[in-house]
Amino acid sequence: MGAKPHAYERRLQLKHFFEDRETKETRRTWMEIQAAMPEQTSEGWVNDGKIRLSIGEDRNIKGSFLLSIEEATRFLKALEIAVTDHEAEKAVLWRN
Repeated sequence: MGAKPHAYERRLQLKHFFEDRETKETRRTWMEIQAAMPEQTSEGWVNDGKIRLSIGEDRNIKGSFLLSIEEATRFLKALEIAVTDHEAEKAVLWRN
């Protein structure tokens, strides 16, 4: 018996528009975060959900990462530290 696929729901989509230097056309890159919530099996076990990060250009997906909750937690913490360090450095520069 195969495992039931996770049902993902969109949580966030970030879009970035820019002008292509070669064609002078407006292009778009994007990142989307989707989440699959934990589910209980028919035997009573609770399976963790997953987090999917997708990166694309215009309408095409260029890459996708399927993260466990532990991996997503480490990613979140690393992003939080990077932003905190950035803001601390910016504050130092403004004081000079």
